[in-house]
Amino acid sequence: MALIADLIANLFRLLRNLLTFLGRPPEYVVVDISGSYPERRAPRPRFQPFRGALPFLQPPPEESLEDLRGVLDRVAHAPQVRGVVVRIGELPVGLATVQSLRDVLLALRRRGKRVVAYLTTISTPQYYLAAAADEILLPESAMVGFTGLRTEVTFIREALDRLGIAPEFDHIAEYKTAADRFLRREMSPAHREMVDAILDAQLDQIIEDIAAARRLTREPVRGAIDRAPFSAAEALAMGLVDGVLFEDELPRRFGAPGREAVLQPWTLARRRLPAPYRWPSLQDAVAVVTLRGTIVPGESREFPVPLPLFGRQTAGSSTLARAFRAAERAPRVRAVVFSVDSGGGSALASDLIWREVERVKRRKPVVAFMGDVAGSGGYYVACGANRIIAQPGTITGSIGVVSGKLVLADLFARHGLHHEILSRGAAATIDSPFVRYDETGWTRVRQEMQQIYERFIGRVSQGRSRPAAEIEAIARGRVWTGRQAVPLGLVDELGDFTVAVQRARELAGIPAGREINVITVRPPRVAPVPAFRSAVDEMVAGLRQVLALAAERVLLLMEAL
Repeated sequence: MALIADLIANLFRLLRNLLTFLGRPPEYVVVDISGSYPERRAPRPRFQPFRGALPFLQPPPEESLEDLRGVLDRVAHAPQVRGVVVRIGELPVGLATVQSLRDVLLALRRRGKRVVAYLTTISTPQYYLAAAADEILLPESAMVGFTGLRTEVTFIREALDRLGIAPEFDHIAEYKTAADRFLRREMSPAHREMVDAILDAQLDQIIEDIAAARRLTREPVRGAIDRAPFSAAEALAMGLVDGVLFEDELPRRFGAPGREAVLQPWTLARRRLPAPYRWPSLQDAVAVVTLRGTIVPGESREFPVPLPLFGRQTAGSSTLARAFRAAERAPRVRAVVFSVDSGGGSALASDLIWREVERVKRRKPVVAFMGDVAGSGGYYVACGANRIIAQPGTITGSIGVVSGKLVLADLFARHGLHHEILSRGAAATIDSPFVRYDETGWTRVRQEMQQIYERFIGRVSQGRSRPAAEIEAIARGRVWTGRQAVPLGLVDELGDFTVAVQRARELAGIPAGREINVITVRPPRVAPVPAFRSAVDEMVAGLRQVLALAAERVLLLMEAL
């Protein structure tokens, strides 16, 4: 049946490709790059007729790096297309995603196509991406806001004191600062040291890459950052851009004397570019299991609006387990790429996911690919993989634990709210937000923290084949960039998702010349009949997950940088 489906699909592609000969393809395809760019496209939702109860809350589908690679692959296979013009918009992403986008553009250049970046707004991430192009153009009125990097942390201890809320948190070890905003009024020396090191490493990487791309030394690039913002004309004089012109002047710039070049947006050009033929049913496959968002027990969820702490989605241990087991059972799947973008969350859920990685890799190799963030629980779930690939700007590590609660007793008393508790059992109130930890309570919480921390160290030691003492020395809650993590042994290699796929096929023994099918695993349903939920139902379920995570005493949660 699968082969018949392939034949039908390729027949339609053949008919479509024949129609492309009726029109002339453009010389340049205009591609818009903006958004958050997850690594893989989200699976199409199953038939859920009642999910549209609040359609205005449903987020539009995000373009993924997988989608963008597909677009540029079509361009690369069209001999009459000279290149692309990428219009770079807002990029609310981390440095690692920008580096993956750069890799996509550089890969197109290596295939012989010209890449032109056209910008109207120029922030540091936008310019860093544009520097991967052959040429950077912008209008005269554009201001270059290539101002560098910053991180901001708001400490709320004083506000909590005024409200009568008592923060009772502890952490292992000194660099585990996820709870510092509740406990402190300013950065600790360890927190400041860690963030300074991250900013230094990331800015150094950006300067190095831009200087190489623009054929400049590092000094003028650093000087431009310190001088920004500045005008388009100044950017041209400094050699940071190649031309100042309006977008309607692009056809004349790329054309020949007396003839303008033909530029078309991708939405039109795609009809005139041949589509590749594919035979997935006959090919070996590399399966992709994706973990994105806060790690929680139970099912993964995507919410119509962002929730505090969670954002738009959570990664549930039960959902991830079913995904790994589906990849393990599939006969054509030879290896698994585990794509992780998470700052952690539940210690229990992280360990359950780690177990799936550890179990599946005994039958099929597992390669972890880290996105913008794979820290704390995000590193825990990945540390057991056969190999770990990260971008230079990936934020990872944070091997440590945090625990505690906010005590509301004084807040209630100030406002005349009298809360009484009747309990049985010495530790019955240990999780109550109305009872402070006593000496026995702190002892029990810290014992649990120490057990989880030692287990975390042990998992990393086992996965990385390093003595626990060596892991402890580079753990202590400290955050590293991907580039820093390689010599420390926390990461094996720097690269993008395509490098992770290549390493997976090598570990699986798939010959280099053989085509493979890269498929995103869609976890099987828990029950054969889907549950139809409205957006309100999803929000309620999400709030329950928030409460469940808050009730977990010890978390593997990374501080936001």
